[in-house]
Amino acid sequence: MLCSEPIDDLDGVTRNLTAEEGRFRDADKHAWVTLVHAHQPGVTVSRDMLETVFGWADQYHLDYVRFDELVDTGTPRGGLAFAFDDDDVAGWLSVRDILQEHHARITFFITRWDDMSDAVKQGIATLAADGHDIEPHTVDHPHATAYVEQYGISGYIDNEVVPSIQVLTAAGYHPTSFAYPFGDHDDAIDHAVLQVPGIQRVRTTPGECPGPGTAAAIGED
Repeated sequence: MLCSEPIDDLDGVTRNLTAEEGRFRDADKHAWVTLVHAHQPGVTVSRDMLETVFGWADQYHLDYVRFDELVDTGTPRGGLAFAFDDDDVAGWLSVRDILQEHHARITFFITRWDDMSDAVKQGIATLAADGHDIEPHTVDHPHATAYVEQYGISGYIDNEVVPSIQVLTAAGYHPTSFAYPFGDHDDAIDHAVLQVPGIQRVRTTPGECPGPGTAAAIGED
């Protein structure tokens, strides 16, 4: 179980930049990986915020760590595991210059794959070719607990989790991680998702995390 901090600054939520920067400083000091995510460039997150976040990573000499790289390397090091969630491929492509400027290798958690045009899917392929990780984020972006209440855990796994992995695998990607929409989950859902072949870790957000926060040593799944 991994917990990620949202840094969207255009969604009406006030972000404490002092506390945010402190997590990057702690990641450097303690050889942790700090987890951060956002959604739509220019809609939920500004270019200025992205520049700030990646600037902190550079300032504190953090390695960029994709979610498929959150494994035991034998040598703990400070890192940033940054992700974009959902399906705003055009928006993500619009900030390729920022990612390239900072040599950032990040993760994209994809939802609504079946609604995407071939051109949009090619945009995801472009991001993968840039060195980024492509991971599943359900089929239709539902709240997990509400879905399970209506259709059961097996329904959630069979209808939302497994197909979201299969479409990425069929497209040539290699999913290892799964992110919950809205950070919504419970222990039983976690157990079921982590039984899905290939899924080594699940990601939520601090408000839904059973642990103390958003930083972890590389190697902790």
